[in-house]
Amino acid sequence: MRTPTMTLRDLFEGALPLTVSAREEFLDANCPDLAVRARVEAMLRASATDDEAISSARLDGLARAIGDVPAVLPAGSRIGPFGIVRVIGEGGSSTVFEAQREVEGASQHVALKLLRQSLLSPDARRRFGREQRALIQLQHPNIARMVEGGVTEGGQAYIALELVDGQPITAYADGRNLGVRERLGLFMTVCKAVDSAHRALIVHRDIKPSNVLVNTEGEVKLLDFGIAKLLADDLEPEATLLQAFTPAYAAPEQKAGGVITTATDVYSLGIVLGELLTGARTGDDASRTPSGPNGVGPVVLGGPATRRRLRGDLDAVVTKATEPDPERRYTSAGALADDIERVLDDRPVRAQPQTRAYRMRKFVVRHKGGVATTVAFVLAILSALGIALWQAHVARDEAARADSQTRRAETVRDFLVSIFQSAQADVPRERRPTVEQLVDDAGDKLLRDTALDVSGRTDLLLTLAKVSIAIGAYERAHSLLDRAAPAIERLPLSSVDVLRTRVLRANARLGQAKPEQAIALLAPLRGSLAGRSDAAGVEALLALAGALSGANRSDEAQAVANDAHAVADRVAEQRGELLLSVDVLRARDFITAQKFAQGLAVAREARARWKAQAREPSSELLDLMYQLGVAEEFTGDLTRADAAYREAIALAERLYVRPHPDTASAIGIYGSFLVAQARFDDADPYILRALAMRRALLGDAHPDTLNSMAALGRLRAGQMRRDEARAAEEEGVRICKREHIRHNVCPRLFGALSQILAAQGDLDGALANADQAVAMQRELTGEGSAQLAGPLGQLARAQVKRGRYADALATSDELLAIAARNGSDESKEGRYARFQRALALYGLGRNREALDLAGDVVAAQKLKTPNEKTTLFSMLALHARALSRAGRHDEAKSVAAEALAIERKPQPLDPVIVADLQRLMRTGRGD
Repeated sequence: MRTPTMTLRDLFEGALPLTVSAREEFLDANCPDLAVRARVEAMLRASATDDEAISSARLDGLARAIGDVPAVLPAGSRIGPFGIVRVIGEGGSSTVFEAQREVEGASQHVALKLLRQSLLSPDARRRFGREQRALIQLQHPNIARMVEGGVTEGGQAYIALELVDGQPITAYADGRNLGVRERLGLFMTVCKAVDSAHRALIVHRDIKPSNVLVNTEGEVKLLDFGIAKLLADDLEPEATLLQAFTPAYAAPEQKAGGVITTATDVYSLGIVLGELLTGARTGDDASRTPSGPNGVGPVVLGGPATRRRLRGDLDAVVTKATEPDPERRYTSAGALADDIERVLDDRPVRAQPQTRAYRMRKFVVRHKGGVATTVAFVLAILSALGIALWQAHVARDEAARADSQTRRAETVRDFLVSIFQSAQADVPRERRPTVEQLVDDAGDKLLRDTALDVSGRTDLLLTLAKVSIAIGAYERAHSLLDRAAPAIERLPLSSVDVLRTRVLRANARLGQAKPEQAIALLAPLRGSLAGRSDAAGVEALLALAGALSGANRSDEAQAVANDAHAVADRVAEQRGELLLSVDVLRARDFITAQKFAQGLAVAREARARWKAQAREPSSELLDLMYQLGVAEEFTGDLTRADAAYREAIALAERLYVRPHPDTASAIGIYGSFLVAQARFDDADPYILRALAMRRALLGDAHPDTLNSMAALGRLRAGQMRRDEARAAEEEGVRICKREHIRHNVCPRLFGALSQILAAQGDLDGALANADQAVAMQRELTGEGSAQLAGPLGQLARAQVKRGRYADALATSDELLAIAARNGSDESKEGRYARFQRALALYGLGRNREALDLAGDVVAAQKLKTPNEKTTLFSMLALHARALSRAGRHDEAKSVAAEALAIERKPQPLDPVIVADLQRLMRTGRGD
């Protein structure tokens, strides 16, 4: 019987365990209030959705949450800038709609998740905004992109995602009767996408089949990546009312409210893998494994033969992935993907004990033909000699090898002592040899020394070549490698010394700015390198990734870096050190590709790990600090950028007593940073010192030297010494043409020359050079590349100056589209592009649009780079003219006065603009 005090919770808990018909009877008898009954029925529907169980401790809050948002919004309703088209689905935490909006004349369709919880406090909204901005930066072909997020005036949070037309991975595999190999291939793609997001410091928290869709072309897309964080308990107190995960796929620590890490996603991946293979969630029954008779789904596995194949390896993989203790799971989603690939290749998986018998069995499976023809002979040999004799033979071989290595080490030691005796302290300072001379002397002596065997001599030649590369003596390195070549050529291709030689030659070519030659040396080895499990493999892959990045092949560079990460993960004794080296390279690749936010996240995390590991300073740390400064600068934290650049210079001068290319790079980039901040007097000594050092070390035609020439031109232009600026840029352009240099520095030089010519009134020359800069950059990096942003900005400026406003509008729109794709639309380049767009709109008579945009860029300029007075002056001048044209004369007077109050440069500002502003300041009326 119903009691008068029966609460919403009582009604829900009473109805929950009943059948559908029994629920109706129960509610008829106990809940006459139709509004209350509707809320109870909504709660019952939510509790049955997608296994998202609702604990009794959260029922009152759930009822309130259900009341916040109608289950269905009619078509045409608006959420933020989006119009609702139809309902796609509902879950315990959100309703999903197909929605659309108009963007620059095109219709954009999205999946819009309307979250059931409200964000009423300013702090909650700030946290929500911070998290969704981080997720928008996540870019991966197999992860559904977040378009944007927001909060309605009523406090309702929404998230717009890429609209994906596909099926859950399990339904896709079952519907097409995919076999085990095809299912594992799909799953590997999922793992690699998850691993990529983890490296961007984003955890999914809710991996399940319905969040892994496969479209008709077989392309995998992960949905809702990181959105669970937006629903997590740290969002606001009310958020604890809803679970931010699906219990059936959640890790034990997630259910217990423990710390969420990347291991949490690995557990969910393990559950999904088990379900993909068996048709049932292995997590539901600890005794079920993919090969077990109770775990075999009828669609997936055809019988005992397939179960035999799965038994062992896949059982071990699923078990390791779903270990209750996070420390015992795979270290990363990438490591899980690697073991899946090993299963497919019949190689030993890391989840299994690496016994000799197991590894031998896997070898036999991979090489059935060869083993079958030799097994009888091998057995005969083993039976004749006996296990004891074989072990004794192995022991003798090991002892002989150890003795040989000891003698070799002693010989090498004696040789090095004899070389460095020439640099003793009692030799007068002016007669002490330099490092370069010591290397030369050592190389000559090696060829004459008869005490060294061939292997010892080769080892020393390779070591000296490595030293030569470290000090920037690249030709000397090639000469030493040439001397080692006769001995190296007699070694088998699998020899470590053969690989060392190739890597050293590639690194020397990279130092000489010849990345394509480095790629030619290492690219043919990529397949074999990815299968290695040693530091040499990591070093070679890192060299290849660096070469690809230097050749503007960013996507390939990231893929090779992923291979290096997988290999480093398998080198137990050096794992931490090698993984850190991989992340230093990944940070550089992101930043080279102008993906500054991603690069900054990786660089900061790598710097923190370097400190935690207490590693000694090295050229690798110098590279990291250099890249960290660039990323901080282009994401807007100029104070941190300044500190990172200064630390890089101090570190370079500590590492290299004599002039070195790395020291010149650290000094030069800081000089360019100071120029960008209009700190011209401060920049002068840095720019000149870097240029002189690079000329001496690298020659005039090296890209690093050309970069210094470009920086000198920008410095002199900022100092209003335009003839000197033009001379510097023209010298660089001449060298680019004469030497046929294919490098990003050449478009930069053409673009910089364009700006100087425009300032001197040569508008046709400015436009021609800007066009040439864009054409060269397109040829180097392709359409839509991030590196096009700089040349396009210079072209837009030249087009505006020449009065070609329609062309300037198209150019700036292309630039802004590139910036938006790379997450740099709020960078300085993005801001200047919007300014050029505003100028073009003003020139085309579209004053209202120009006025709005001019106001925005002025505000951003004052906030981000207030010291760039010349640019601010130009922006204020446009703003004042647009205000006047709009009839807002008093405001135009005020803005014109603000522009005229800006401190004058060594040369006066454009007198025509100044006169126009003076008239505006008096009358508020301009053109």
